[in-house]
Amino acid sequence: MKHTYKLIDYVFATVIATTLLFFTSCETTELEILDSPNALTPEEADIDLFLNSIQVGLAAFFDGDQLNDNAGISENGMEVTRILHAFGPIYDNIYLPSRTDILYQNAYAGPLIDGRTMIPLAEEAELYTHIGISQVVEAYIIMGFVDLYGPVPYSEALQGADFLNPNLDSGQDVYEAVESLLNQAIENFNRDEASLPANDLYYDGDESKWIKLANTLKLKLYIQTRLVDSDAGSKINALLSEGNLILTTDDDFEFQYSTTDANPDSRHPIFGRNFDVAADVTDYMSNSYMTLVKDDYTDGDPRTRYYFYRQSLDFTMDPNENECITIARPIHYSSSDTYCNPGDGYWGRDHLDNDGIPPDGGLRTTWGVYPIGGLFDDQRGTPIPGRDIGLQGAGISPIMLSSFTNFMLAEGALTIGVDGDARGYLEEAVRQSISKVVSFGERLDYLDNVVVPDDPDTDADEERTIRDFYVPSNDDIEDYVEDVLERYDSLSGNDRLELVVIEYFKALYGNGLEAYNTYRRTGFPSMLQPALEPQPGEFINSFLYPQELFQQNSNVDQKPNQAVRVFWAEGGPTVD
Repeated sequence: MKHTYKLIDYVFATVIATTLLFFTSCETTELEILDSPNALTPEEADIDLFLNSIQVGLAAFFDGDQLNDNAGISENGMEVTRILHAFGPIYDNIYLPSRTDILYQNAYAGPLIDGRTMIPLAEEAELYTHIGISQVVEAYIIMGFVDLYGPVPYSEALQGADFLNPNLDSGQDVYEAVESLLNQAIENFNRDEASLPANDLYYDGDESKWIKLANTLKLKLYIQTRLVDSDAGSKINALLSEGNLILTTDDDFEFQYSTTDANPDSRHPIFGRNFDVAADVTDYMSNSYMTLVKDDYTDGDPRTRYYFYRQSLDFTMDPNENECITIARPIHYSSSDTYCNPGDGYWGRDHLDNDGIPPDGGLRTTWGVYPIGGLFDDQRGTPIPGRDIGLQGAGISPIMLSSFTNFMLAEGALTIGVDGDARGYLEEAVRQSISKVVSFGERLDYLDNVVVPDDPDTDADEERTIRDFYVPSNDDIEDYVEDVLERYDSLSGNDRLELVVIEYFKALYGNGLEAYNTYRRTGFPSMLQPALEPQPGEFINSFLYPQELFQQNSNVDQKPNQAVRVFWAEGGPTVD
């Protein structure tokens, strides 16, 4: 069961946490011996509001928030892996240190410190489920920071005035701490608590689902470290033998947004910045990713119309709207690389295209109904009219889905002796992903409107709906799955692994963190579109530290460049 969040609770809890953080980080003065009626002490804080703040903070860590564009870890990963367009023209220019300041600040001053402050109060009140949830959230966030930056402050962090300049911990040490933290969380979920959370925004207090998530995050940790841990396969097999993983869509770990657009704005943050102003879409889709999804197989991908909405069905021939039509194809592009025009009216940008913004906000292809709650592409080809469309922003943050679990198991079966059949895992993953995406269309009532498309073979007297014409049928889905499996059967060795990763990338629309990790771990997909610039520099193997971190912490120096690999990718494949 999923819930939309209450932002007012989040704000209130964040104020509590900020107040506590302030008074544990500053020197005391004589004036502070007086009790202020406006300053909450930890003992006066509401534990359920703390948990509310922690859970909303996780969603903001993943997808950003309505106040700050590009403040989520997922979008950063989507851009470098060509799932979304990234401005360039060279990798050194994409993400300057200040780019991830807000991501870093929000996490450490939000859900991480909130959790550390809440846990002693929850222990005293015997609220062990609250503690377990906080530990899982901390594990996910701090593991994500290692994946993004490498070594990060952890063992000395979040301790107030005792460590004003916490040292960096190695990525490997943090991962070991994360594994221990997840085991502690599982122990807490198995304890008898005084009461369950008043408002669990993810799993409605179902501890069995939280245990499955904790175990699945351990699976993610093990598959991620398979290049540097010879025991990774046996660790995953131990998890499989327990059977306590996210293996069905009912257990998917996602944050559900609502349609409320003001006081507070509770919609998916990407929806708001793209659709609040009519015909003024902000984000560019990736030409190469759109081509991969729609053209990888002859009959197309059933998810295409759910992922992308075309504001125009005709690609522009006006250089004032898209300059690339006047520029010759880069000589370093192969014949199979998409360039400029993906075809079929899809309109995005090529990797690291750094041109200015022409008047194309009401023309370019944009986000669809999945995962941000926009429009299904029903061939209307008209500009976004504003916020009152589709699911009105009631999308999700797809943090950890059952399809992801099966893709990871398929990779493990092909590489490190994970039990089970890689082909079977692949089939289940593809089916689950398509089912998840298609379910978003089932929530759109307008798909049942009667239409008569411009088709001379259509009987004008026959009433048919948008759903009849454009929603993929069961046969369409079966055909796609069969195409994937036939291709798998025709391959062997690493080619099979690359096919698994390509299908994983198609399922990861909306989750750039797992795409970024998978790309660095496997080196696949190998055919990702090159940058427009022939020499864009070293790929971002890890992000530069946030400016706020190395400027405010005397024990942290900026890394020499973005080519530095995270510990689990050392010795791994070359990516660019």
